Amino acid sequence: MFNYTDASSKTMYDGFSYSKITKTVKERIKGVSYHKNRYITYKDLRYVTVRYYNYKGKEKTGEMIVNKAIAEDVVNVFYELYKIKYPIRRIELVDKYGADDNQSMRADNTSCFNYREIAGSNGSLSMHGLGLAIDINPRINPCVGGAHGIVPDNGRVYAERNVNKCRGRYRTNMIHKNDKAYKIFKKYGFSWGGNWKSMKDYQHFYKVPPKYRNVSGYEW
Repeated sequence: MFNYTDASSKTMYDGFSYSKITKTVKERIKGVSYHKNRYITYKDLRYVTVRYYNYKGKEKTGEMIVNKAIAEDVVNVFYELYKIKYPIRRIELVDKYGADDNQSMRADNTSCFNYREIAGSNGSLSMHGLGLAIDINPRINPCVGGAHGIVPDNGRVYAERNVNKCRGRYRTNMIHKNDKAYKIFKKYGFSWGGNWKSMKDYQHFYKVPPKYRNVSGYEW
């Protein structure tokens, strides 16, 4: 069990909580996933802990950092996923991977906050940079059709989204429109990158409150 919360922690369900960013968490993310900027401060973020079932059906505890505007929604989403034993490979801070998004995705890591620009853009801030987007099981739900082809590269087999044609071992865990995961995220107001026309980002769920709509790009 992680112990990075403080008196501000709000436990919504057993094993599901969020709190302000503590000094200990700051030390973990400063200069890694977090960099001083004009858009978002530590006060705008929340540290979240959740329970989940991994691909082997074992119960685990995960952690992520999200924007405070969506903290309760995120906890509710993962609580509902937990209740149906939805399989998730791992939920770790992207800092474990040096804030390298590609490495995190290759590890099939579900994550949210990472202050960064959209890959290949001219300085456009990613929604992950505001803690408003979640990439879930990214290896089996890759981004397909963008400037970088298929990301992560070890998720290439899952670019085939037809379960009957896909040859990936975890093809039955892939996200599809109107499946259980999609409906849970949608219930709490999230949109899905799998619905985009220019490219398909099957791992990507995002929710953008009005105050941030002119700040970040909707891709990545």
